[in-house]
Amino acid sequence: MRNDELHSLTLVVSSARSGSSLLCRDIRSLGGLGFPKEYMTGLDKQALEEPVSEQNVLERLARGCQDDAPGVAATKLMPGQAGFTYQALVGHSAPRSEALPGVISWARERFDRVFLVFLVRNAVDQAISRVVAESTGVYHSTDPAFRTPEYATHAIEDMNAQILWRLSWADQMRNALLTAHAAHADLGLLVTYEELTRHVDETTSRVVAHARAMGFQVKNEVATRNLQKVISPERSSRMRESFLEYLRTETRSASEHLATGP
Repeated sequence: MRNDELHSLTLVVSSARSGSSLLCRDIRSLGGLGFPKEYMTGLDKQALEEPVSEQNVLERLARGCQDDAPGVAATKLMPGQAGFTYQALVGHSAPRSEALPGVISWARERFDRVFLVFLVRNAVDQAISRVVAESTGVYHSTDPAFRTPEYATHAIEDMNAQILWRLSWADQMRNALLTAHAAHADLGLLVTYEELTRHVDETTSRVVAHARAMGFQVKNEVATRNLQKVISPERSSRMRESFLEYLRTETRSASEHLATGP
C-alpha cells in the first residue's frame, strides 16, 4: 500500500489501562475500519537514528490497513506518543497540550475521512489497573501467565501507596484526552471504559453509527470479543474500597497534622 493510496483513517485516542486493546479488537472485528494498534511505538527511537517525517508516520499508519478496506489506515495513539508524532509531521515540537490536538488536526486535513474515537476511564480504576499490571506482569488476558495458579493467588490487595502514586498520572492522561476531545468534539466519539465493558451492544451501536456517519463502510453490526478482564469485578471492587479508605485516612491524617503542627 503506497502512502498516497491511503484515503481514510481510523484513530483511537486513549491511554494505558483504559480498555483500548478491547476497543481496537472490537473495531477490527466490525470490518472496514482497519486494525488500530500502537504503530507509533518506536518512532521516537527511530528519530534518534535518522530524520523522520510525515512519510514515516504514514508508513506506520498503513500497518493498520486490512484486506477488507485497503485504503483505510488505522492507529491507536497515546498522549505520550503525540509529541514525537507531531514533531515528525510538522518538523517542530509543541507542548503536550497542543501536540495531541495538533496530530488530529493534521489527520483531518490529510485524509478524506477520519473515524475518531476517544476512550477514557475513571482515574482511580485506571491507576489500580496499572499498578496490578506492573506488579504481576500480566497486561492482557491473552498472556499465558493469566491462567496460571500463581496469578490467581498473587497478592494484589495491599497496593494503596502505589495506586496513590499512579493516580496523578491517570488524572493527567484523562484530562489530556478530554481536552483534545473538546477541541475536536464535532468529529470525535467519546466512549468510557464503563460503557465499553458493561454495555457492549449499546456501545457497539454507537461506534458503528458514528463510523458510518463519517462515511466509512462498516461490514458488521456486532463486534466479536475474546479478551477478558485481568482483575475480577469482585477483586477490583475490594481494591477500590481499600484504596478509598486509605485515601480518607491519609487525608484525615494530613489535615490533623496541619492543624496541630509539628
